[in-house]
Amino acid sequence: MNTRRLIDAGAFTPPPAFADSPAPQQENSGACRPARPIVQLLYVRYLAARPVDEIQCIAPTRRRHRCTSTLLSPDTPAGTWRLVPATATSGQLALPAAVMALYDLSALPYAEQLRWRAQRCPQHAASPTAADLAVAEWEPFDPLRHHEHIHARLPAPARRPGSAGRARQGVRP
Repeated sequence: MNTRRLIDAGAFTPPPAFADSPAPQQENSGACRPARPIVQLLYVRYLAARPVDEIQCIAPTRRRHRCTSTLLSPDTPAGTWRLVPATATSGQLALPAAVMALYDLSALPYAEQLRWRAQRCPQHAASPTAADLAVAEWEPFDPLRHHEHIHARLPAPARRPGSAGRARQGVRP
């Protein structure tokens, strides 16, 4: 039985890296924050146009400008970062990467997932018939075409908007 199979079966644990050995270079030397993350909502994977905490509402304001609110707000439930198999759709070749990080919204209520797909902040989700000022920026994710956006590690934990104020007040997020 080869070493890879032993590791996969959990029967063999490789020795830890020594402190004097050089650490392997990561994709980004700083905090891992995908510029274009993969987001799963309504059981479909999409490639976002910008980081999760910067995805902007596409609804118009009263002055006919684009809303500056983001979809991720402290008043709404958040998704979770998960490592999932980097599988291709049927009929495609398998990818060499074993796993990929994605922002999973599948555990959120159906209405909340619809709000994310429509790309509307909580204030503008109440009026879904209002015309959009921009096109939703979701791009259907194709693992072969978008392979450069696949990250094999989870992003560094980041604070949600408004969590700093709650931490000062002694309230847990």
